[in-house]
Amino acid sequence: MSVLEYQLVRSSKRKTVSLQVKAGKVRVLAPMKLAEQYINDIVREKSPWLQLKITEQLNHFENQYVREYQAGEIYYYQGKRYTLLIERAETTGVLIVDNTIVISLKNLDIHKVELGHQVKKVLHAWYVNEAKQLLSNRFEVQCNHTKLNASSLKIRYYKSRWGSCDAKQRINLNWLLVMAPIEVIDYVIIHELCHTIHLNHSSKYWQLVSELYPNFKQAKAWLKQHQQHLYWQN
Repeated sequence: MSVLEYQLVRSSKRKTVSLQVKAGKVRVLAPMKLAEQYINDIVREKSPWLQLKITEQLNHFENQYVREYQAGEIYYYQGKRYTLLIERAETTGVLIVDNTIVISLKNLDIHKVELGHQVKKVLHAWYVNEAKQLLSNRFEVQCNHTKLNASSLKIRYYKSRWGSCDAKQRINLNWLLVMAPIEVIDYVIIHELCHTIHLNHSSKYWQLVSELYPNFKQAKAWLKQHQQHLYWQN
């Protein structure tokens, strides 16, 4: 039986092997001196599970709604659904009015595709700015709550993950999280903060997550249920 193609990442601090599937690709985290044959055997053994995850993720990307950045499309912000509305105004900007996200542009008398490009540019800038403010604020709140901290925080874009924490305790959060409810944002932040103690997903890690955020399973379920809406089409 052939071995699934995978990316191997070794670390001198790692004691166990961890298998991940991100954007339909397999990633193996392993101790520095672990034999490659042993790693291949583990990948072979877990191939049915890995293949299932690969299929699920590829289907997810195929089933995402195609965004044209036109009026009437649905966008999420802090866990709520909003309909996109485009209107002419003297000043370009974004406002939330009732159940709509209103994009104001000076000129609407242009081709549909070009209008979509302009709406996308304005909406992207608004989302990222909102995310930087909100995620930074919630990060500070959860650092105080958990008594955990990181060496740095960056807000960036990921296509298929919500956040990351490396061995230097640098945390990155996906700006797309601004589309999720506050309680889900808090869960992802705590999830990453717990990696400053356990840089793995061991039982001790999940025990710490559970202690600091008892409702983490509900937050994970919300993300899984709504993930097809929380994306950005580049």
